[in-house]
Amino acid sequence: MLRRNRIFDGNAAGVEITNNATATLEGNKIFNNKFGGLCLASGVHPKQKDNIITGNHNMVQKAVSTGQCLYKISSYTSFPMHDFYRCQTCNTTERNAICVNCIKNCHAGHVVEFIRHDRFFCDCGAGTLNNCCQLQGEPTQDTDTLYDSAAPMETHTLRVN
Repeated sequence: MLRRNRIFDGNAAGVEITNNATATLEGNKIFNNKFGGLCLASGVHPKQKDNIITGNHNMVQKAVSTGQCLYKISSYTSFPMHDFYRCQTCNTTERNAICVNCIKNCHAGHVVEFIRHDRFFCDCGAGTLNNCCQLQGEPTQDTDTLYDSAAPMETHTLRVN
C-alpha cells in the first residue's frame, strides 16, 4: 500500500512494480522522475485511486522513439523498465536481454523472441554479446547481467508528507 506520498525528482521511475507483485496506490503525487511516473512489469495490475502522475520525463520512450540503444540511458547502475528480447541466432541465455532498438538494428534478420516488459539493461549495448552493437559507441565489459534480481539503486526520491 502506497498512500498519500509525493514522489518526485527521482533519477529512475517514480514507482516501479515488478515480479508479479500486487500493490495499491492511493492519493499519491508522482512527478518529475527520469524514467516515468509509474512503471509496471508484464502481469502487474495495481489498484489505483486518486493518484496524480504528471510531468515525468519518460526517458525510455524518448530513447526508443529516437532509435537509441537503451543501454545509453541505463548502464550497469540503473535498470529502467521496458520491453526486452533475446536473440536465438546469437545464442543469448536467460542472463541476457536485448532492447527493442538493438533487435531492430543489430539483430535484424535473426530469430528473436519477446520475453517481457521488466527492468534490465541491454547486453547488446553493453558489449557482452558476440556481435558489436551498431547503436553504441565504445562498449564496456560487464560481469553480471542478471536483470531480474538487480538491486534497486539508492535514491532519495521517496519523500513522505
